Amino acid sequence: MGHLWPLLLSASLWLSVCAAGDNSTLQLVQVLFRHGARTPVVVCPTDPHRDLWLDEGLGQLTNQGKQMQFELGQFLRTRYGGFLSEKYHENYTLVRASDVDRTLMSAEVNLAGLYPPKGRDVWNPDLAWQPIPVHTEPITSDRLLNFMAACPRYAIELKRVLNTTPLRLVEKQNQPLYEYLSQHCGAPVRDLEQAMLLFDLLLIEDARNWTLPAWATARLAPYNATVYPDVLKPLNELAFDLLSYDAALRRLGGGALLADITEHLSQKVSGTLSPPNRELFMYSGHDSDVAALLGALGVYNGIAPPLASCVIVELHRDASGAFFVELFYRNDTAVEPYQLRLPNCTGRCPWVAFRDLTAPVRVQDGAAECAPPPSGTPTAQEVTIIALAVSLTLLLVLCAIGLFIYCRRSRNGALAYSHFGEING
Repeated sequence: MGHLWPLLLSASLWLSVCAAGDNSTLQLVQVLFRHGARTPVVVCPTDPHRDLWLDEGLGQLTNQGKQMQFELGQFLRTRYGGFLSEKYHENYTLVRASDVDRTLMSAEVNLAGLYPPKGRDVWNPDLAWQPIPVHTEPITSDRLLNFMAACPRYAIELKRVLNTTPLRLVEKQNQPLYEYLSQHCGAPVRDLEQAMLLFDLLLIEDARNWTLPAWATARLAPYNATVYPDVLKPLNELAFDLLSYDAALRRLGGGALLADITEHLSQKVSGTLSPPNRELFMYSGHDSDVAALLGALGVYNGIAPPLASCVIVELHRDASGAFFVELFYRNDTAVEPYQLRLPNCTGRCPWVAFRDLTAPVRVQDGAAECAPPPSGTPTAQEVTIIALAVSLTLLLVLCAIGLFIYCRRSRNGALAYSHFGEING
């Protein structure tokens, strides 16, 4: 039995290293997370809990959400304890959040779990907390964490997708659902986006173990399924799929944030990162940001990102000096983060391969690419229509010419050929 102890100890240490990640080669960590639990952003006029929600504030981080983010901060401290400095320093960590209450608060609570004050940073012995700066930008100009509001071109491209035949068919097929929801919610529900917000409301109330209204759990005849969750959940998943539906949306959606992350990697590899001892970049955003980044990377799993889920991008350097990138997704607190594999690369993706594979989807000039087309400039959909119209016109002209030739040949025999022969010769 005595001989087993060294083996058991070695196995325990090996499991600990695997669980926390290999920090011996780590050079830089970048984390994007969704905020914690919040109140709904919309409430039906008929909702029996309406006054409670309005009193608490719509779209606000709840106490449960604060706890989620605090625990995420503690998780990051445990995972990167051998890499991150124990004390906060402006050179080591940079935090950015979208300019929304719940994401700003999530970042602050996360940092409380990640950097509890120690030594000279303790300013109140009764308070295990220290203020740490969180940077932000106005929603209308934040292409990293609010691309849907800050990138007009994205809205145009999304509208183009929604106007395609398959999506118009989805909307048409769900008109009975929208009418049902409008009737019972007491407010108009006209499209997929509004149905998604209503699903969110019911999801939050369900998570609180509140009794849902009878209309929400009723079986809807055209679908032969309950409104919540059976009918609404797939539509919610579809809405997230649409965020990265095609190349244009992937680039304009998650491409700006991916470009920012990749630029940090590039600077670290080239030795130009300033300050050079930066350890952590942190982004506090929304479910749409998480889904869009995963979509841009080509690794989105089709499931709406849960509360406090996070994407981790690690830069490593092996013993030979070669840099490689590892991606992780934490969407379940009961298990370790899942390692993601970039399409056409390995789990340990060489830096150059990562850089080249992500190049087509990274936004290089956000202001230019996100700008709406100048007045009078056709959109992508209009260009397609114009091209089809021109092609049809040319086809009609060619048919007319062919008919003319046929008629001339019928009257003059070989004379028509001799004329064309002279032109071609």
